[in-house]
Amino acid sequence: TLRHFSWEKYLKETGAVAAPSHCFRQSTTPPVNEFKAGMKLEAQDPRNTTSTCIATVVGLTGSRLRLRLDGSDNKNDFWRLVDSSEIQPIGNCEKNGGMLQPPLGEKDNKLLNFVVQ
Repeated sequence: TLRHFSWEKYLKETGAVAAPSHCFRQSTTPPVNEFKAGMKLEAQDPRNTTSTCIATVVGLTGSRLRLRLDGSDNKNDFWRLVDSSEIQPIGNCEKNGGMLQPPLGEKDNKLLNFVVQ
């Protein structure tokens, strides 16, 4: 049989506090996704958020992008919303004085200089 879940009871039992509605910033209408598979962008590395890397859009679902860091395999794919601050257009790092990491496996920055210029 299904039991009725009570937030009020659960919060009391766990001594927890519910996050108030004003903390949530989701838009009532999801952002439009105009990305296409194969497009390149700059993305924060999810394993090292101080690192910005070249990424490729490998999938799309609604307002989400499935991304793959160039030089990586599908085991490390990750998802970001199209309006995430963790993704930026190509050239953003250079324009803002950031350090763009070369694709995994690149020995030097020859390719990197080609991509960002």
